[in-house]
Amino acid sequence: MKGEEITGALAVVGLFIVAPLAGALIVATVKLGPVAVPIWIAAAVAGAVVMKGPLGQAVASRLRGDVTAEDLQGDTLGELEELRARVAELEERQDFSERMLAQKGEAMKLPGGGA
Repeated sequence: MKGEEITGALAVVGLFIVAPLAGALIVATVKLGPVAVPIWIAAAVAGAVVMKGPLGQAVASRLRGDVTAEDLQGDTLGELEELRARVAELEERQDFSERMLAQKGEAMKLPGGGA
């Protein structure tokens, strides 16, 4: 199963990232000729920088199997629960604020009521 996941990931990367970039570089080379060499160099350097950064580290970790889908799902569920708790707290605060504003409005409507 792990080999299939790696093959699928490499297929996606190749299909959606490498193939269009290679096509664009080939078109640039055909149209520009030898002037396209700096473009190739810039593309190679940019690719190396991206793959050495956090994105490349994440892809490499995923391909090695250091992080499983269950680990990612557990982390995501934990963050989701935390966000739900924060939203619930904000709802309570909003309800309290609305009640306070409603009470202030009622006090101003009463004769002799003050702020």
